[in-house]
Amino acid sequence: MFAYSPDKFASLYASELGQRIWAFLTRPEQVARLETASELSKPAVEGIEEQLLAEFREEVLADRVKQMVGHMVRQILEQQGWVLDQADVKVQSVPFSKATRYRRPDWVTFHAFRNTSDPRDVAITDRRQNAPLPPDARWAYYATFASPLKAAVAFGVRDIPQLRQDVHAHGYRRVRVERMLRSA
Repeated sequence: MFAYSPDKFASLYASELGQRIWAFLTRPEQVARLETASELSKPAVEGIEEQLLAEFREEVLADRVKQMVGHMVRQILEQQGWVLDQADVKVQSVPFSKATRYRRPDWVTFHAFRNTSDPRDVAITDRRQNAPLPPDARWAYYATFASPLKAAVAFGVRDIPQLRQDVHAHGYRRVRVERMLRSA
């Protein structure tokens, strides 16, 4: 069972709409959607946009209601062990234009750069700006990731502590990302 401290949203939370939204957000399937979006390094509310609109229609379009939803989502995810990663992330959707992204407390953010002459040659570092990349190639920014799952699947990195150690010692780790087999 989740606890909610409404603070500045006390009157809205006390309303019938506020109670319905809280009940909706704390359903196990909605919590799972919030966590899945967060696992994918997306703002949490991206995981519930369609369901939120289907359930509440125009009621959820008011700025104050959207702010309360974000406030509620933060408390739900914090109770699930997530921490704030970045606020005010631009979202191209309805009903949200900005949202908050969460991460696990033990995640570290890494940045991947591709060799411009060989896109399978990737350098991973902990800095996007002024990254200490290998001098033998030209590098183009490629992606940011924090999830150990993304590290393993996208870059073949299965040992995050070793990656952190390599980046700390050398400034980067170079990996070769092989082509995945395509089905016919």
